[in-house]
Amino acid sequence: MKISNPRVISAARSQMRSLVCACGVLILFCSAAQAGSTVIQFSQTNPADIVTATDTAGVTTLSTAGNADGAGLSIAVTISNFLGVPGLAIPAFETFVGVTSTAAAVSVSGQVFQSFTGTIEVTSGPGGLGTNFLTATFTDTSAAGVLGGTLGGTQAQLTATGPPQSLLLTSDFATLTAPTSMTMGFSNVTPPFGIAADGSIASFTAQNTGTFGATITPIPEPATLGMGCMALAFVSLAVRCNRRFRRKPAEA
Repeated sequence: MKISNPRVISAARSQMRSLVCACGVLILFCSAAQAGSTVIQFSQTNPADIVTATDTAGVTTLSTAGNADGAGLSIAVTISNFLGVPGLAIPAFETFVGVTSTAAAVSVSGQVFQSFTGTIEVTSGPGGLGTNFLTATFTDTSAAGVLGGTLGGTQAQLTATGPPQSLLLTSDFATLTAPTSMTMGFSNVTPPFGIAADGSIASFTAQNTGTFGATITPIPEPATLGMGCMALAFVSLAVRCNRRFRRKPAEA
């Protein structure tokens, strides 16, 4: 079978690189539970991509939509630390799902705070598709995440911990349990961070980074890891075969 669609080939290669790196991390990471470890740390691959905050009728929504990721839903990111292993460069995609304010913003001593709930996905494909490196869900409105920053400043943070907040982290590569933590850093906030007339954080654009922590217990069992590596080998073989077919000159 000949695969000639360059987008399909590029997506397959990107996901293959992601999964190969993740398999290598699992081999390096010990099998015992690691308390308080870094689950994942990432930054944007393209500094021009933006998180968009939109204030509508007193409700502010954070979105990764509109970026040039091939699907217009996510931000391309590079994972530099995964399951406590630093110095990595794993390609992935970050997607915000329903990240929305749940109460009015407040200002205290020049600092602005507002409660948020929602889901952040870091996956091998755009739009939350592919392998789940990390999914963070903070949906408990009584103990939501908090977006905060200096009034008139150009930086902000979206944070949550569990406990006392409800922050659930899941991954295809590990069981993640409390204590959990999330820090999403926003830079180049434009226009400067502030409160709109309707009482919600005003609309802005920014770039972002993410760091998540938890007690980590790696899971795939040897048989599961073996199946994953077999799948990777198959994808690699398909890409090589496609390259060979494209190079082969047409027969007379």
